[in-house]
Amino acid sequence: MSSGFTLGNLSVSIFGESHGKAIGAVIDGLPGGITLDFDKILDFMARRAPKKDGTSTMRSEKDFPNVVSGLVDNVTTGTPLCCVIQNSDQHSADYKSVSHLARPGHADYTG
Repeated sequence: MSSGFTLGNLSVSIFGESHGKAIGAVIDGLPGGITLDFDKILDFMARRAPKKDGTSTMRSEKDFPNVVSGLVDNVTTGTPLCCVIQNSDQHSADYKSVSHLARPGHADYTG
């Protein structure tokens, strides 16, 4: 599944599935010279991590973004910024019996 949106000069495309090999995003329109603070980015991303309180999945993903283009030494280059997060603990077979059903909370309805 992929989706995208435009905000001012930025164009964002999101791709992948939670039970696929990877998820990621491409952000086009970022000017060169912006320094990214990966500590802040990782803190923000940690908000979506599974909780250890028995109310969410037991899967454990690292959720570390691998920037494959648009960044050198944590500074944007002006070319599209592409980040990929590998899914290392996906269990797609666990969902085969419900693969034809839309699951609320998984963007299946909007997808």
